[in-house]
Parts: sequence; structure tokens; C-alpha cells
Amino acid sequence: MRAEGSDDDRPPFLGGAAPVGSLTGGLLARLRRTEARPTVSGSGGTAIAGVDFAATVERAAAGLVRRGMCPDDIIGVLAPVGPDRLTAVYTVMAMGGLALPLDLDSDLETITDILTTVDARMVLVSAPLAGIARELADRSRVRQVVAFGDAPETTPFSELLQPSPDGSGYDPARGLFDNGILSCSAGVSGIESTLHGHRELLGRFHTVSRELALTCRDVVVLDAGSDESERAVLGAAALWAGASVITTAADDDPGITAVADAHAATVRCSPVPHRVAVRHAAG
Repeated sequence: MRAEGSDDDRPPFLGGAAPVGSLTGGLLARLRRTEARPTVSGSGGTAIAGVDFAATVERAAAGLVRRGMCPDDIIGVLAPVGPDRLTAVYTVMAMGGLALPLDLDSDLETITDILTTVDARMVLVSAPLAGIARELADRSRVRQVVAFGDAPETTPFSELLQPSPDGSGYDPARGLFDNGILSCSAGVSGIESTLHGHRELLGRFHTVSRELALTCRDVVVLDAGSDESERAVLGAAALWAGASVITTAADDDPGITAVADAHAATVRCSPVPHRVAVRHAAG
């Protein structure tokens, strides 16, 4: 269903371009040469300019390489749904690695088993959860914990953004490896995993972009009620179209609807990416 006020005559946004290497490969250059001003924000937080968000992902991807990460490496992501989590997932894929979302509802033993089974050596974590990440590192083969914000015994994410000592910059060729998202859970026979590789994600990117006809006038909500790969695909498709992205840790319909209404959202992520009628929150 089309949102109210979203007519078919909405202006296109540089049609024809597509991600290269990873879902955000080429996004920074795309945003820099347009007049669209998309933003990324939490449901109640400060909005980050889309061009700054894309630049952060590229710089942080190069920073991961400087810290010894290699294409195909698996890096854990421990954070609630929000800008930090989205940044972490895109950064790992931009480096050529596999982002491993860690379930906040799982017990430490299960998460430790997952990290050990996949041989993850780094975890990107939001500062409030840094203590849990450090404990997970003690129990597994994880050797580096990188935190968004200040947290004891962790490396600040900001260090990944420092210029390269030798002046080398981000190389999108790294994304030619099959980066993606690795979903793991505890099953009857042990740890079960599902890989959402770049080809799959890119195919879904094109499908979502085509079916939703996203433009720079859209506002897209990414919520905790949807799958990680769905959020990554829809978030990238939105930014490539010049649309703004709102993230929320809400995972129930009333909570997600409240966020969508408060931000006059035109697209929601769950249960599947779809258009919604725009409703503004009461005064």
C-alpha cells in the first residue's frame, strides 16, 4: 500500500547505481554528489547525516584492517537495534567480513559457544554492554573488544576512524570477498548457522528497492522485530535512495507503530519491508 502523499510523481534519486562490493560500497560517493540529505538516527536520538554515516563505515572498515582483521573474518556485534548496531554491521561487511549478530536474550554460555564455534576474534559492542563483551572475551577466543563510547578495557570505536599511518585509504576491492551476515543459534545438535552472503543481500536490495520504489522523500523505520539481514538490506536501500532511516529497539507492533507515527514514517521493516500510511503523532 502506498503511503498518503507519496504519489507516483515523486522525484527519482540517481537511478541505475548499485552497491559495489558490499551494501554500502559506493554509498559515500553517491551521497556526496546529490542534493539529498538523508539521516540515520535512533527513535529518540540525534540524527546523523547520511554522508557522515557512510564516511564512518568506510573509515572504520579500513580501521578494522589496520587492527589485523581480514576478509572472511567473523566479527561479533553486541548492541541493541540502533545506529551503533547498524554502523557495526555495515562496517564489518565493508571490510569484507561476516557480521555475527549476538542475541541479547541469550545466556552467556550460548553466546560463548557461538563465538568459539565460529572462531570470532573481535566483538563490536555498545558501551553499556561492554562488561558482558569483556566476559565473553575471557570465555572465548575473542581478543579484541571495540566499544562505541568509553568503556574500561576496550578499544574505542573512534580509534578505527583515525587516518592510516601510511596514508592509504579505504579500498572497495575488499568487498569483492563474500561478505555478509552470519546468523547463529543453539540447536538440538549444537550451534546452527545461516549465512546471508553478499549475492543474496544484493539480490534482496534490488528487489526491495524496486518493490517499494524508495525515494528521498521516504522515512524508513528499522526495528528489532525484523531479521538482521532484512534491516541491513532495507537500511542500505533507503540510504541509496536518499531516504532517512529511523532505528528502534521496539519489537512489538504498538511500539513500532508509535515510532513510525512519531516520525511520519512511510516504510516499516517488519514483518517484511512494506509501505504504511503516514500518521503524525498527536500534538
